[in-house]
Amino acid sequence: MPFFQTSSHPKTVKSILNQSKGIIFDFDGLLADSEPYHYLAYNEVFERYGHSLDKDEYWVEWTSKGKGIAGEIERHNLDLGVDSIELRKQKFEVYSRYCKNGDVRLFPEAIKVVKCLKSKFPLAIASGSWGHDIRAILNNAGVEHLFENILGKESTSKEKPHPDIFIKAAETLKCPASQCVVIEDALKGLNASKAAKMQCIIIRNKLNQNIDFSQADLVISSLAEFATLLEC
Repeated sequence: MPFFQTSSHPKTVKSILNQSKGIIFDFDGLLADSEPYHYLAYNEVFERYGHSLDKDEYWVEWTSKGKGIAGEIERHNLDLGVDSIELRKQKFEVYSRYCKNGDVRLFPEAIKVVKCLKSKFPLAIASGSWGHDIRAILNNAGVEHLFENILGKESTSKEKPHPDIFIKAAETLKCPASQCVVIEDALKGLNASKAAKMQCIIIRNKLNQNIDFSQADLVISSLAEFATLLEC
């Protein structure tokens, strides 16, 4: 039975979900209010070597475009005396601390959205964060059990915008890629979903207002609006 009863008109949440058999969520910035803590962790590490990250630049270049450490070093012509591998290792340690101690929390609407979709679809998470950090956040919120699988950084050697992690998520859901819907908030995630031949719903937030998401199947103004449109 379709998730919604719909009429035939341009794509809506209803029409997209009625064609779907599985839902794949991004995590950071979408379900979890974690992006500020990724910034704080990276900034703490960079400041150890004499460089501070610009917060506005970080949201665009790191969070949405996925340029990362290499992009920061190239943009600012940095010579920090330490390689990217060590910088990343130190950042992971700082960020994991935030996850374990409960600083990083789910957005208020996230649990409502997840529970609503779980009532009709198998769910997975496909994220560039480590799985143990994602699980720590979900466990603190009491909702880890709602997901069939959680795929983190360790799940694939190729990060978004490469499609590997979404393809693997679809396999764990036993769902053809063409019948999986990706819920995302970042350009690199949108590009990965399209490379995986999946439909993608983009959720706007305060960090991605100026990003061009014209390739998305649907763009929704907020997670709160998405929760309302689901009619649960």
